[in-house]
Amino acid sequence: MVVTKKRIALLLALAFSMLIAVIGTAGIGTTPPIGSTFNPGTGVWSVIRTAQLPTNSELVIKGLNAPVTVTFDKQGTPYIYAQSDHDLFMAIGYLQATFRLFEMDLLRREASGGLTQILGPTATPTDELELTLGLNRTAQTEWSDYRSESPVQSELLAFSAGVNDRIVQDVRSGNLPFEFKLLNYRPAPWTPVDTLLVQGDLTQSLDFTTTPIDYSLLTQSIGYNATMKLFPIEFPNVQHPYDPGPYLKLAPAQIPSRIPGTVPIPVSGNPSVPLFVRAASAVQKREVPVTTSVSGTTAVVGKGMRTAIDSVESWLRSTLPSLIRIGSASNNFAVAGSRTVTHRALLEGDPHLVQTLPSIWYQISANSPDLQISGVSVPGIPGILIGRNRHIAWSLTDSQNQSTFFYKETTSRSRPGEYLWHGHWYRMRVYRYRIAQKGGGYLEYSVKVTVHGPLLTSNGATLAVDWMGALPSDDLGAALAVWKASTFSEFKRALAGWLAPTQNFIYADDAGNIGIISAGIYPIVRSGRPWLPLAGTGASDVIGAIAYAANPQAYNPSDHFLFSANQRPVAANYPYYIGTTADYFSTGYRASTIFDFLRSHHAMSVADAEALQNSVTDHLATKMVPKLLEAVRAEVPPGVGALNEYVFQSVSLLSKWNYDMSVNSAAATIWWTFWQNYLDETFGPLWAASKVPTRLDPNLIIQPSLTPLDVVLEQATWSHPNSSIFTPPNGQVRSANAVMFTAFLKSIAQLRTQMGGLPETWRWGRIHFRQFQSLTLVDKLGYGPRPASGDIWTVNAADGSLVSHAGPSWRMIVNFGGGSYSVYPGGQSENPVSGWYETGVQNWWNGSYFRFSRSVRPDDTFATWTLLP
Repeated sequence: MVVTKKRIALLLALAFSMLIAVIGTAGIGTTPPIGSTFNPGTGVWSVIRTAQLPTNSELVIKGLNAPVTVTFDKQGTPYIYAQSDHDLFMAIGYLQATFRLFEMDLLRREASGGLTQILGPTATPTDELELTLGLNRTAQTEWSDYRSESPVQSELLAFSAGVNDRIVQDVRSGNLPFEFKLLNYRPAPWTPVDTLLVQGDLTQSLDFTTTPIDYSLLTQSIGYNATMKLFPIEFPNVQHPYDPGPYLKLAPAQIPSRIPGTVPIPVSGNPSVPLFVRAASAVQKREVPVTTSVSGTTAVVGKGMRTAIDSVESWLRSTLPSLIRIGSASNNFAVAGSRTVTHRALLEGDPHLVQTLPSIWYQISANSPDLQISGVSVPGIPGILIGRNRHIAWSLTDSQNQSTFFYKETTSRSRPGEYLWHGHWYRMRVYRYRIAQKGGGYLEYSVKVTVHGPLLTSNGATLAVDWMGALPSDDLGAALAVWKASTFSEFKRALAGWLAPTQNFIYADDAGNIGIISAGIYPIVRSGRPWLPLAGTGASDVIGAIAYAANPQAYNPSDHFLFSANQRPVAANYPYYIGTTADYFSTGYRASTIFDFLRSHHAMSVADAEALQNSVTDHLATKMVPKLLEAVRAEVPPGVGALNEYVFQSVSLLSKWNYDMSVNSAAATIWWTFWQNYLDETFGPLWAASKVPTRLDPNLIIQPSLTPLDVVLEQATWSHPNSSIFTPPNGQVRSANAVMFTAFLKSIAQLRTQMGGLPETWRWGRIHFRQFQSLTLVDKLGYGPRPASGDIWTVNAADGSLVSHAGPSWRMIVNFGGGSYSVYPGGQSENPVSGWYETGVQNWWNGSYFRFSRSVRPDDTFATWTLLP
């Protein structure tokens, strides 16, 4: 490999940036020893040596039972051939540690509350949150639940052994990833619990939300009725649910036993309480809000509750990014052979996550006598999450249902450390931790836990959180069964053990069948309004889950295609509550684009699937721009002055627009700017008059990513143009046309000032970018910002901001009638000097793909490792 000047410059930038960061954060006393940091043999300069790409080699790996062959293709994907599952998983661990060890260590530290030790006090709020939520307690419980010699236990032990073999080799040779040297620490040995921590960390980023807190703040600000009008349970527009019914109405299923920390401890004299397993004898009825009263089984937002919520929000906003779900935008679809050009099934998947270098994904093909799987793994977790085996293929999108509930516990100053539940007092369980500090020493930290979960605050009110992701879940056991499945019934049966995060698993097989099922816990609350904090007295507890047989699902539908784009998976007559529009269900705009495309293509090809994955058509624009043009033509008066020329040119651009958010489109810029201003003009006066606390809770800022407002505004414009939402509080009555015209003029003036020139020069790529940030947070080791197409509503989605950091993290097309293809915006190595650091970025950006197969082609072979016992 040639080490280019660019890569050396990147290394120098990283070295000095991180040293400055260390000094700035912790002082000279904790700066890594300069002599060892820049030692030419074992210091950061070894990054150049470790960046060398693999060559044909024989490597001795302690613990293997037989030789393992690893063939790398030119993009760095390893094709692993082992004679047993033990050796296969050991090899996967060894390879992940070879190319992603720092990422793996960072993920386990984040989940276990160990970031302060390497990053300093700025990470302490994050560590405290993780210790509070208890991913470490959950992981320990999950590991202890695996029986001796179970397949998953054996898989985790073998994987850990492979990781540790690589760590030992790197320590002895001085070839640890350079991040360890710059931060001056060594990675601890890997354990099975670490893998379960990484699994929990991924679950949290997809599943943990603060929606009830958002609703509480809105209720206090604009009132309950207004809140539910603007943030309703159901979206009022077309959603294209993949399970349209009819639906089963079954008794709730039990949720597995809680971890020990939430088993209620009776105070002496109280009745004994058995191990807490949530179940119920009756299905929860859907509750539709009809009054302004929010009390009874729901916690009233009084002064004490507001103080508690303020404390929680301030804490959460001080944590590092990616710990709280702030939206999602994934796609998948499957098309039966009757609608493909090959007459064989075709499956697509592109999960949209935060885009980083290195990526969240590490691509592998893994083969043993019992397993043949190809797809993407998460560093730190063996096997694959998305991909295929010999007979089936699958992908995932987030189901978006409500999985987090907040409870106001009843406490008393006269009974410290206790809480009232079902009329009796119980002791809180207390966990005590020591957070290791950078440079030495510890910070004492304790977590109090009730039957509902850990306390987030006792400031003003005692608020506990009940999050389904904290329940022990045998996700790895479910994944292992999926890898071995060959039919939909086997696939569906395997996923019965998957509890969190709740995901839409789409399916296709080599027999031409297609299907989809939402696997995971859909909790049922006994009573109350779960979109608000609930009273912790017991009346509003989670009492079970929707029975798996009644979860959203479909198999071989009459349309011969299925898809999920985070839209609500069921229709309004589904007999269970699963969440509100504020739970990050998608608006349905991506779903409509996908539906229209699939319905109109009766002979889908791989090229068609690629075109759909890369589509930047904005469905909302197709509905709203014609309305905007009507309003402008109706409202524009003579004498608008200097704005006339710009208004008419902008109208002309919009009139000719194809609704694609392409990088060179000026109409795209005008549309996006208008929509933001239309939202502001419509809802801004109410927010200002009601003092909605957007500084405290940025989730409530009026912007396109506040998806309920997008749909409410679209529907009101079309169906209720004289709705009261267009009239400011105590202001002059306005119509949709008047507000649109005002927003349009504001947008033109804004773009004139911001971009200059004529409207035809206002290209989308001048204001909209994508950026793939480095996990080191060193800008020069990331990619971009680069002008980019797409927006929050396009299939090729961005995150809704003008500098997008999230989007399609992996694109896969499995064609059972021929070749399959994939790409992700990154590379297999985390080493920024490696030729495999950003291998796929350019292909991903251009909408092109690499061949995706279960065996490497001879003309694509790069090198082979033979791993020897």
